[in-house]
Amino acid sequence: MPIIRTAEPRDQDAIWSILEPVIRAGETYTLPREMSREDALAYWFAPGNEVFAADSGGQVAGSDRST
Repeated sequence: MPIIRTAEPRDQDAIWSILEPVIRAGETYTLPREMSREDALAYWFAPGNEVFAADSGGQVAGSDRST
C-alpha cells in the first residue's frame, strides 16, 4: 500500500513522468500542451504549494499538491 509523503527534489523525474502525459492530453489542467519539463515542474513546485508523493515501495506512484 502506498504511503503519502512530502515530495522531495529527487522525486522530480518521477513526478514529471506522471505529469507529462496529463499535460500533453490537455484534458485535466488548463496548461499549454507543449509546456516544458522545467515550466511544468516550476508550476507544480511553485512557492506556496505543498507537493505530495504517493510512495509505493520506494517508487513514486502519484503526486498531488495543495496551494
